[in-house]
Amino acid sequence: MLLDLNDPESILAWWRVFPERHDGLLEHKLRLSPEFAPAIREAQRRIAGSEELQGMLARSVTQRRVHEASQAERVSRMSSVEMLRRELVTA
Repeated sequence: MLLDLNDPESILAWWRVFPERHDGLLEHKLRLSPEFAPAIREAQRRIAGSEELQGMLARSVTQRRVHEASQAERVSRMSSVEMLRRELVTA
């Protein structure tokens, strides 16, 4: 996907791919690259004004939290030997 930071429609299409992560990245890009501020602010205005897009963001956040909770539960059930093996594999 190509992202045109001068085009609010392009920004919205990109944002929809991963709302939770891209929402924060828009804020970051706004601070780093003020030349894109008009298009980014317009995209943010559309996101804030759309129930559909706000719902996408809420579902994305919920999915991440559910995933993190299931991972934490899985890790808590691991034996110390399994945890050590996992650490060694990822090192």
